Amino acid sequence: MHSMTGYGRGMAEREGTRVAVQIAAVNSKKQAEIRFSIPRELGGLEPFVRKQLKERVERGSLNVGLSYELGPEWRGRSVVLDLEVASHVLAELREFARREHLAIDIRVGELVAVPGVVQHQNELPDDLLRELAQEAITKAVDELDVMREAEGAALAADLKGRCAKLQGLAAEVAARADLAQTQHHDRLRERIAKLGLELATDDERLAREVAFHVDRSDVTEELVRLRSHFEQFTALLEQAGAVGRKLDFIAQEMSREIGTLGAKTIDSEISTQVIDFKVELGRIREQVLNVE
Repeated sequence: MHSMTGYGRGMAEREGTRVAVQIAAVNSKKQAEIRFSIPRELGGLEPFVRKQLKERVERGSLNVGLSYELGPEWRGRSVVLDLEVASHVLAELREFARREHLAIDIRVGELVAVPGVVQHQNELPDDLLRELAQEAITKAVDELDVMREAEGAALAADLKGRCAKLQGLAAEVAARADLAQTQHHDRLRERIAKLGLELATDDERLAREVAFHVDRSDVTEELVRLRSHFEQFTALLEQAGAVGRKLDFIAQEMSREIGTLGAKTIDSEISTQVIDFKVELGRIREQVLNVE
């Protein structure tokens, strides 16, 4: 089981040229959504990144950032001094100074600041950058996967503990249910007696009516279904792959069963246990939102 949240970083370097990749993942209700922040000149790498992530991640929102830094050799190639333009500018300045009887004191730094003297070329080591980027991406995805797996294990342990707590609460309800039904049966007979109705205690109509109302308060079916949900929930926590949606569905079914159980019972102790169950189940559902 994996968490949907995690972070991975990868870097690759050769001959002074460096590529760094960062991947941040957060939870999402949809399939894997990938957003990119990649230099335009390396935009062709997006399909490779998508393939790498789709093989590992089924759900979640991922932000991928890629940056690079050229080595000294390539940085030197990217800047070119146009000597012809520089000579022309210098000659024009000298002629202007001679004509206006001005002293001329031109420094190199001032000369290269003139537009056109220094030119930037877009020559890039495309093959080298692509190789480094692929290496860095693989490292980042591996690191992301390790973190997601570690967080998934922590989530599984937490959810197991919380599910065990729900099982304990359900066991308490089951232990109380028979006594609660008996008390309900006795209270119904007491109410009928207080009304002063002339009905024999062995009257068939009375027996049927009491049995009907007692049966309506029977929570056996809900408890049986809850036990089944507990087993399915726990089994999913041991499975590989994306199980978050299944866990969420089972948690919804638990909520439905405990809601029905709470509506059927009139026992105050069981009602208190139902409230505790709902509170803990709410915490479980919050945690499940982080599971892939």
